[in-house]
Parts: sequence; structure tokens; C-alpha cells
Amino acid sequence: ATGRFRKAFGNTELRAYALLVGAFTVITTVVLYLHHLGTGEESFRLALFQVISLQTSTGYATANFEHWPPILVGLLIFIMTLGACAGSTSGGLKCIRTVILAKVTKNEFKHILHPNAVLPVRVGRQVIPSSVVTTVLAFCFLYFIVIGVASLTVSAMGVGFEESMGCVISSLGNMGPMMGGDPFYSWDSLPTAAKWVASFLMLLGRLEIFTLLLLFSPSFWKRS
Repeated sequence: ATGRFRKAFGNTELRAYALLVGAFTVITTVVLYLHHLGTGEESFRLALFQVISLQTSTGYATANFEHWPPILVGLLIFIMTLGACAGSTSGGLKCIRTVILAKVTKNEFKHILHPNAVLPVRVGRQVIPSSVVTTVLAFCFLYFIVIGVASLTVSAMGVGFEESMGCVISSLGNMGPMMGGDPFYSWDSLPTAAKWVASFLMLLGRLEIFTLLLLFSPSFWKRS
């Protein structure tokens, strides 16, 4: 059992996920405590629950975090964007894509210092093929483009920009709670058209973007 536990934590993505949860929980706990929004134990409990709930797309909320300091609202939006591990039912970018992006960025810094160096992207002991790296970069680029365009679209319907972005990120990641309003009731206040946009984003995020957008490509419908 000990060997299996050690092997599990040898997984790069799992370690990245645990590190993110730990770091976000500590930051949230400290900010809540410094703003007198709970005792040490209460701040830690609220922080841990909300971080895990949002990062894993569980959708539960035990506190109205819209009343938390603005820095935490931004942090929670960032958490919702990242998501949990690949293979899980969570939404967001997924930790493995974040790890690959970090590795690519690190390699780019090294490549500037050593232009002739051959620097493969490694996750653990595995070398990630360039085709996979390209797909990850394209997915992340498209993910943020969708967030930007959809946020502007919802804003054009009379919704505040912060609430629009929270609605879009929550829908695209199938998270549940929404930033910019009361996380327990804010969906009711959205215009009908915005709810249709949110519904489309839920499908888009659950089908990993490419699958659904491919249907809108003219070449997809052409007979070979």
C-alpha cells in the first residue's frame, strides 16, 4: 500500500494539483483571517472547501464569497479557470495542460540563453510529443478567446463585466457558482439571451471546445 501511495504521488499532475490546492488554500485563509472574516480554524475551513469545490467543478458554496476581499474573488476566478486533473469530470483547462504550459515557458527561457539547445517538453520521465504540445497551446489559446468573446457578448446584454466574466468562466468550466453576484441566486438575474449563451458554453466546455466548434466548420460538412 505504501508503494502504491508513493507511486501515485510520483505523478506530476497530481503533485501540481495538490500544490495548487495547498497554495490557494493558504493564501485564502490568510486573507480571510487578516480581514477578520473568521477565526483561524473557520478561515481555513471556508478556504479549503471553496478552493476544492471550485477547482473540481463540484459547484457547492458554503459562504457568500462575493463579500470576500476583491483579491480573493480574482483568485477564485483563476481557480475556476485552471480546473482539476485530466480524466476527472472537472472542467477548466485541467492541471496537465497547465503543467505542459509551464514546461514550455521554462524551455523558452532556456532556449533564449542557449539558442542551439534541443529542449524536449518532459512531464515526469515522459517526453511529450510536439503534436501534443501544439494541441495544448491551441486549446488554451482558444479557451481564452472564447472567454473574452463570450464575456463581451454577455456584457452587451446589460450584465456587468465582472459578472459576465464570472458567468462565462463558470459556464465554460461547468462550475456552478458565479462571480459578480450572490453565488447562490445570481443566475436568476441573467437575461434570457445570456442564459442561452451560458448553456452553449456549458456544452462547449464539456465537449472540450474542438469537438463542438468542428460542427461549425464548412470543411466538416464537405464530402470527401
